[in-house]
Amino acid sequence: MELREADFDEMVLRSDRPVLVDFQASWCPPCRMMQPVVDRLAVKVGDWADVYSVNIDRSPGLAARYQVSGVPTFIAWAGGQTVDRRTGALTEGQLMNLLKKASDAMPVSEAAPATESAESWITVVSGLPRSGTSLMMRMLEAGGIPALTDSLRTPDEDNPNGYYEFEDVKSLQAQSAWVERAPGHSVKMVYSLLKHLPADREYRVLFMRRQVDEILQSQKKMLERRGIVTDIPDATMKALFERELRNFYGWLPTQSHLKLVNISYNELLAHPEITLGQVNRHLGGGLNVGAMVQMIDPSLYRHRAA
Repeated sequence: MELREADFDEMVLRSDRPVLVDFQASWCPPCRMMQPVVDRLAVKVGDWADVYSVNIDRSPGLAARYQVSGVPTFIAWAGGQTVDRRTGALTEGQLMNLLKKASDAMPVSEAAPATESAESWITVVSGLPRSGTSLMMRMLEAGGIPALTDSLRTPDEDNPNGYYEFEDVKSLQAQSAWVERAPGHSVKMVYSLLKHLPADREYRVLFMRRQVDEILQSQKKMLERRGIVTDIPDATMKALFERELRNFYGWLPTQSHLKLVNISYNELLAHPEITLGQVNRHLGGGLNVGAMVQMIDPSLYRHRAA
């Protein structure tokens, strides 16, 4: 799973598991050769460790921050601290040794009291339009978390498996009585409404990220089917979305009631077991990941970025 700079601190430095990060580049032949090895390792250690990749061209700040001068470079973390690093093509055994060093270096902490359960928080699926939120809602339902939905918006050609919307959510700023019956459920919500959630509850947020070019393609096609023509250039819409996301991530750290993890739609389709393992951990474990994987229909991935 590829990490971007916005996700790095949360997923690596604040992780309570050993982490291995593969700093790589698309133009690097040894990196391409290592990719299937890294993917196999991620599946193999998924129960006790995390394996991520960082594209140094898309995240140059991270490469500079960790003084990555050659690729591939593999860095192991434990408790937010670097444990070891190696540069160059490695065997799966050598990568495993890096993770084992990180595991041995993990700080010992007291076990948290076993009082928390999925019934005590509200699972929120959010993101930009056309970013895979409906798919994630369907997956959560299959995995064991019931959806809070009124089914008023029926399936159509753009979302053949349903929208999983709940009309009362749109009035959150004016009234939030529905929140009382939401714990233990998942609910879909446009990202701009997150700021209106009552702060006296805990929310586990799955924030769907998708390549913006794909979002624009998908949104344009949906509007065309409905006979809506827009003359807003793609570049303008892309800049708007990116600005909105920057503002959102600038606001997020002050919201202690929102526990958010970014989920890449593109990675979800490419590596579902790995990505859904991350979702399962964020939501306390216990989800039926196998059933969630079965919800993926590759034929519905119709707007791939070039």
